[in-house]
Amino acid sequence: MSTAPKVWGWLLAACLFVLVGCSILAVNAHNTLNEYQALRAQDITMLRKEIVEASIARDTQLRLSINSGYEQLKQYIDVQIPLKARDAVFSITPISITQQASPITTFNSK
Repeated sequence: MSTAPKVWGWLLAACLFVLVGCSILAVNAHNTLNEYQALRAQDITMLRKEIVEASIARDTQLRLSINSGYEQLKQYIDVQIPLKARDAVFSITPISITQQASPITTFNSK
């Protein structure tokens, strides 16, 4: 029976070795999971920011397009309509039109 304590000692040492190894693996897995969650949160934040920036850019582009169309329509009404009216209406006295189209300068963006 003198070999029995040696076997139990080696068995206990092996169990402790496995327990330490499993503990190390569990800590590494926990750290990896925390790092993954942090990176995922950063990615989600970055994607939300990109979506908001793209939405704002499209909104600004649409606003500029509407303003440009408004300016072109205003110039057409101010210049072309009186010219067409002058050409279409018979008058004894000559009609003089002095309006000129003004170029679009800048847009006010918010």
